[in-house]
Amino acid sequence: MTKVMFQVGLLGFFVSALYFGTQGMPLMDMVLRSFIVFIAIVLVQAAIFVIIASMKKTKNSAPEKPHAEHRQAPPVTEPQAQQTGSPS
Repeated sequence: MTKVMFQVGLLGFFVSALYFGTQGMPLMDMVLRSFIVFIAIVLVQAAIFVIIASMKKTKNSAPEKPHAEHRQAPPVTEPQAQQTGSPS
């Protein structure tokens, strides 16, 4: 994974170097700006991969709850009627 990130960053570096080179910039400014583009691309990729990995981790770690239809409800008891008369 880091190899892919590095290669995409290098691609961004060289493409931006070509772009800045066609703008007629001095060599050091061109290399400095291209290096900044390289660092930005690698950091953005790292952030995206961390976010995706954390989303997958929380999605897989959620415990499964038993379905409600499989649970048995406790029996319902009705209140007993009170006697109004005196005991004999």
